[in-house]
Amino acid sequence: MIDGKVIGIIIEYVIVFLIMIIFNYFVFVRKKKKLDKKKIPVELAYLVVLYKLDVKKINYKKFLWTYSIINAFIVATIYIIVLYLVEGFIWQLIIGAVLLFLLIIICYGLLGRHYQKKEGKSDV
Repeated sequence: MIDGKVIGIIIEYVIVFLIMIIFNYFVFVRKKKKLDKKKIPVELAYLVVLYKLDVKKINYKKFLWTYSIINAFIVATIYIIVLYLVEGFIWQLIIGAVLLFLLIIICYGLLGRHYQKKEGKSDV
């Protein structure tokens, strides 16, 4: 049976995740309606270079939502892990940085492979 502390941590995770989604919406998604080739998001540039994707085949608005959800997941996950599982400020920084690096590689790797599979379709 799940005790109250675990439920509290899950609720905190969901709250942090939702706050990050709302923040990303107001900062990134709402303002950008079309792809500006001079101001490509770093995430998209990373995927284009690493997975050799065609930017024209990617639905930009959908991509903005996808990377906002991925970034919210990464931030919320690292926040909960570092806050509840790691003691000591220096260890929190080190483990947080390592987790950030690993989660970015894993999550954006999965997204890049997803876009590679969908590359043949007109609206990725």
